[in-house]
Amino acid sequence: MSGEPVYPPRQAMPDDVRTRMRSAVREGISNPRRTARAWYAAAAAVVLVASGAAVATQLLRQQGTDPGPEPAAGGLNLDVKLATSSLDRCWAAVRAAAKTDRVPPREDWVPVFTDLKLGVSVVAATAAGKPMFCETTLTSVTLSDPNAAPAYVPGTRTGLLLQSANGLIGGVLDPALRGAGLAFQAEDFSNGDVVEASPLTQQFVSFSWTAPAKTELSVYDAVGATTTSLPPAPAPLLSAIDRPVAPADRTSPAGRALGACLSGAVDAVSDAAGYRPGALLDKDGYQVVLGRMGDRSLACTTVPDPRRPGRMKMHVYQDNFELPPEKPRRISIQTLGAVEDGGTRATSRTPFVGTLLPAKAVTVTCDFGSGLTSTTDVVDGTFAAFVPKDVSDPFQPDIHIQARDANGTVVFDGTL
Repeated sequence: MSGEPVYPPRQAMPDDVRTRMRSAVREGISNPRRTARAWYAAAAAVVLVASGAAVATQLLRQQGTDPGPEPAAGGLNLDVKLATSSLDRCWAAVRAAAKTDRVPPREDWVPVFTDLKLGVSVVAATAAGKPMFCETTLTSVTLSDPNAAPAYVPGTRTGLLLQSANGLIGGVLDPALRGAGLAFQAEDFSNGDVVEASPLTQQFVSFSWTAPAKTELSVYDAVGATTTSLPPAPAPLLSAIDRPVAPADRTSPAGRALGACLSGAVDAVSDAAGYRPGALLDKDGYQVVLGRMGDRSLACTTVPDPRRPGRMKMHVYQDNFELPPEKPRRISIQTLGAVEDGGTRATSRTPFVGTLLPAKAVTVTCDFGSGLTSTTDVVDGTFAAFVPKDVSDPFQPDIHIQARDANGTVVFDGTL
């Protein structure tokens, strides 16, 4: 047993499912969970109210120890170490861009809460009392403009301040609302999120994981069924590469496939240029290519779009399950050309892909049961194969694999 759950594949959301999801979100908004805040966040809130932003900053910087963020049990967290390092990077980018006259001094920046997902960190902060968002990744920084007015929904005080290229959304929630839901629509992909705002500043963040230019955002509150489109966020004060890495291969067959897939997908991937290509599966009109950057892995698929003849559709599947970085794992991918996507059962194929195999591995044999096996090459610790059509459950958990090195020695034997 690998211990890693196998999640259902991502698919387009039917209208009735979307309706039920929004109803559930509204119910959750109407009955919010009561969550505890870490003591240092509460202390910062008291100081912020009583003594002003500068004293709150001093409190956070003079902590003798770093208690770290509150365990993920819901609610907003403030990771002081992450907040400090991220805000320092954003300030350094402001100085490098010669825009110090556009923002309050660094000592007037006060973190409110932090979040970190899939290599994207965000600090919701205030700058001399104005709401601001600082986003950092392995290679880049993006800072919202603290002097920009939020892009409000007409007639409300709910609006956006940042929609980054990495799929991060930052804004403020109308104080009159107990909560709200965000809906994302990007081509045939729909999703949603419950907005939890800071009681101090009404700031909130969410991750759509979709490219801003291809995403429509809407907001809905706990009462009624009205869904209102969100106006586009104002332009960020800056977005820059502050820690460049060498561009990965985009000239080999796998490199070209990865570059084309990442650029054509509706999905947003941080630091995409740094992913080096791994295994490439190009068969039966479908293409699956893997990419790796450090401990991070992803798979990107390219399939004919049955609803738009002559066009291709790309999707990115990021490895988002937190396991030790040395542990081999599986990236679950939906069936390509599935009936629900407009394809046919006869021509559809389901990929089985893995990553982080030992560096010495050159081949891997996958055992799908009932005597059905597949042997394929391992490239940079990654592999991709199609599940045989005769397998009754293409998403079965705990598929046994055995990887060998160039001498035929087994270097990994386990399940994914």
